[in-house]
Amino acid sequence: MAKRRQQHIGAAIDVGSNSIHLLVAALAPPQTLVRRGLTTIDDRSQLLGLGEVVDRLGHIPDQQRGQIMTGIAEYLLIARTAGAAHVALLGTEPFRRAADGHEVAVDVGVVTGLPLRVISEHTEGLLTFIGVSGGVPPPEPLVVVDIGGGSTEMSIYTPGEPLTLRPLALGSARLTRAIVEHDPPTKSELSKLEAAARAAAGALPQMRWPARRRPRAIFVGGTATNLARLGRLTRAGLAEDRRTLSNLTSAQVVDHFGVRPQRAVQLAAGAAIVDALLDRAGLDEALVSEASLRDGAIIAAARLGDAWPDRLTELVA
Repeated sequence: MAKRRQQHIGAAIDVGSNSIHLLVAALAPPQTLVRRGLTTIDDRSQLLGLGEVVDRLGHIPDQQRGQIMTGIAEYLLIARTAGAAHVALLGTEPFRRAADGHEVAVDVGVVTGLPLRVISEHTEGLLTFIGVSGGVPPPEPLVVVDIGGGSTEMSIYTPGEPLTLRPLALGSARLTRAIVEHDPPTKSELSKLEAAARAAAGALPQMRWPARRRPRAIFVGGTATNLARLGRLTRAGLAEDRRTLSNLTSAQVVDHFGVRPQRAVQLAAGAAIVDALLDRAGLDEALVSEASLRDGAIIAAARLGDAWPDRLTELVA
């Protein structure tokens, strides 16, 4: 433990549409493009399904408030026991939409003594890009896409130009709830998923790249990492994934590919979203990274101090 405390150890806890997630990590030199800047000490999550509750009710009821408080308290203890000098608490898409999202965030602050920041889509995209890049802008063009349960953020980076952030009100859980009623999804449902994903992606500009300046695309989040268990994220591979998902129940997907049951239900929507975004971005394939906005928050706090929420652009300039 003495050796560990000589490093800068930070932690981030975020409450999103699907889960509460904890990352505890030590700051480290950048190594690879798909996981830079941190050495993981603890990385865990618990399913909550807050996005679905907010979709139905428009607010966060007492039961979910209690689950949020309990989950954050548990993860704070784990983070502090691991030696975290700073813990960032983040609320994302369901907090932005819930009528009482900011009220719940205040309650968390009163109980824990730490602010729970309800971050905007713009800040969420910045943190994710920082997490993937390690806070060191890469020398090559890069597209980073974070597909969540209720929303998606795309960051487009070209060296020498400002980072472009494109939020979309499109998520794997929300799209699944809107369209899928069968397990496995029917051909009609798969077609509707693809059409809805393409319609939402149509809010993005159609991207064209010079042959020698085509960016690398990196997808993050539980949708992408679980979908990657079926195979590489290529346009051809995604078409095959959709055929596979039309023939297997979610329980069979769990058995065959080792994904979580809740994620298995959402994979058909996830495949439709990834394919639509690759098409809109003018790209044929993407890598997958375990990095996230949590990585970005830890890196930002370590490098920028307590004022990190107002200084994030310094790490992408």
